[in-house]
Amino acid sequence: MKIKSSLLAILLSTSSFNSAWAAEEVGDAAIVTYDKNYFEKFAPVTLLDMLQRIPGVPEILAMNREQNQQRNRQGAQSQGERGFGSGGDQILINGKRLAGKTNNIDDTLSRVSASQVLKVDLIRGATEGLDVQSQGLVINVTMNEGASTSTTFWKVTGRYYNGHNDVPPELLVSHSGSAGNLQYMLSGELKSTRGFMDRDELHYDAADVNTGEKAIENKIKDKATSLNANLSYGFEGGSELRLNGLFEPSTRTRNEIQIETGSEPLHTVWDTLQEYDKWEVGGDYGTSLGALGQFKALFVINRNKEVKTVDRQRDLDTDNEFQYASEITDLNKSEKILRASTTKSIFRNQSLEVGAEVAINTFDKIFSDNRRSVAADPLLLTTSDEVEITENRYEVFANHTYNIASNIVLQSSLITEFSKIVADNISSGVPQPQRNTSFTYLKPRLNLRYDASATDQVRMTAEKKVSQLDFNNFVTSFDQRTDQFVFGNTNIRPEQVWEFSAAYEHRFANDGGSVEAEIFYRRYKDHITKVDFTEYQDAFGNPIGVEEFFALDPDMALRDMINFTSKSGNIDKATAKGVKLKSNLRLGFLGLSEAVIGLSYVYEKRRAIDQFTFERANFNRVSDHTFNFNFRHDVTDYEFSYGLEGRVKNSFDNRDKNYTWPWNQGMYLKVFAEKFIFNGIKLRLEAQQYEMGTGDSTLTFYYDQRRFNEVRERSEKHHTRAQEIMISLQGTF
Repeated sequence: MKIKSSLLAILLSTSSFNSAWAAEEVGDAAIVTYDKNYFEKFAPVTLLDMLQRIPGVPEILAMNREQNQQRNRQGAQSQGERGFGSGGDQILINGKRLAGKTNNIDDTLSRVSASQVLKVDLIRGATEGLDVQSQGLVINVTMNEGASTSTTFWKVTGRYYNGHNDVPPELLVSHSGSAGNLQYMLSGELKSTRGFMDRDELHYDAADVNTGEKAIENKIKDKATSLNANLSYGFEGGSELRLNGLFEPSTRTRNEIQIETGSEPLHTVWDTLQEYDKWEVGGDYGTSLGALGQFKALFVINRNKEVKTVDRQRDLDTDNEFQYASEITDLNKSEKILRASTTKSIFRNQSLEVGAEVAINTFDKIFSDNRRSVAADPLLLTTSDEVEITENRYEVFANHTYNIASNIVLQSSLITEFSKIVADNISSGVPQPQRNTSFTYLKPRLNLRYDASATDQVRMTAEKKVSQLDFNNFVTSFDQRTDQFVFGNTNIRPEQVWEFSAAYEHRFANDGGSVEAEIFYRRYKDHITKVDFTEYQDAFGNPIGVEEFFALDPDMALRDMINFTSKSGNIDKATAKGVKLKSNLRLGFLGLSEAVIGLSYVYEKRRAIDQFTFERANFNRVSDHTFNFNFRHDVTDYEFSYGLEGRVKNSFDNRDKNYTWPWNQGMYLKVFAEKFIFNGIKLRLEAQQYEMGTGDSTLTFYYDQRRFNEVRERSEKHHTRAQEIMISLQGTF
């Protein structure tokens, strides 16, 4: 409690600051502008270097990185916003978002040369004329136009992993420039990263007697070649066309060695090869239609292919090693999106945007598992699943902005969505009934911004959202962590959420930073979680309900007749509520005029009914408490910078029909130092420890169903991950 009290005191501090900075407040109190002069003392090389010097922005950059990492782990079509959506990225270039899903804005920042940037605007709350709607902070980067320029940015990186001699090199070359009305950026990157994660386990039986130990070594190698292109052309009359493209073939190899001791010692090796082939083309076009208003259109087309092969070898007595299992996953998915709209001023202080969006998603995935018990037997198919999915979605929308007064802006939106999902499922070669489902959703949104003064702002939002389905949940897979199958369900519906929030923000004078507090509440309908799909019956084989079954106090004979089954599915409702506290402060009052510290704390209580015990429980794999921090000090007299960032979360749980898995995760921490050494070349040294795959956890397996509360086995796990040290050189010519 002392730590939380100290944090609140820091976040709500209203100390005065005496540092003088080049940030400028323009006519709109919600906008703070940082022009080129502001950044000169930092000698930035890229746009990313510039953004890292603005209070409040490092947290957004860190959030984008975490979301991209999560999207890469879960797949591009994981649960999230559908299509382009209205929320969009929090970072815009020339008032527009990047027309891409795979080729995202976060990757672009490190390739844009600082010499091409004219200014950076920080925009708080609802604002007219943006390509997105946001109740928080939007960063708009304005690029130089007109004069012909040419700049080449290069970066060479080496990564060392503590305890391992493998130092994979990486190279990034980006050439950008302009010629008349044409602006372009072409880049190529060779990526090579590693992951070393070890785990020690102690195993116990139901009587809490130690039955053995297991030591696991895990090595992951990622290699990719990424080619990117961004083009924009300004036509006479103000029209502009922008195109971007991405081509990125990549591979991931994973080798896991498991050595188990005890009454049944077992040596197991898992070899995994994943081959990816993805490309994307996107673009947008804007032009004036005269009296009809301003027209803009966005499109994106992408395709991702993945082939994953998992081979498993084992020996029981070190003399009989053989391949006992092979799993093959073949995935092919694509997305096509087109969004077009017209924006027009309808009264002196109001504007209206009307338009439509079309999105077509395809997802084809095949999974097969082949096994044998002895080396002399052939590998035989044990489980297979094949799903072909098409999702067609159409939206019509209207976004209205009403500048009620100079300090009050109200944005309202109404989106009507029509979608259709067709899923063909073939299991073990036997055709299953086709799913052909249509949905209609009304998605209203209200967003109010009130500038109580030049430095104080209140924001309130009410919004209905519909999530994008993760089609991986439609297909059976094998969970290596729990050593059991995860069965697919093609009848999952999109998750609907009503979200309400209210925020207050105070900005300190002289660009000294800001403090912000937000409260929120979310109500879920058709929440997606693990659901009991067991077909319960009595001793005579008559179908009965789950409550009737457990009221029988079933004996083991009856339980053995039941095939207890869980799948991802929908439940009627769930809720989330909490508070967000955020602060970023210049430390001029401590004599560090060029230092900035950022702190944030999020409490989010997400609860739903556990579908196996019918107790209220937290969502799977999410924490209630998250604390983020970042610090940066630019010693401009010596062209030297240093800092750190980190994240701490409390424990989370993961549950299914027959296990619970609470996890105390480690802390994410990154420290860095960078120095210009000669001729504009910057040396950067960075060390980081990822929290994913670290900490301590307890995996408890139960006989058939957790509701019986009969423990079968428990394992105490200690997870470690090698720290990463990175050294890089970068510059321009």
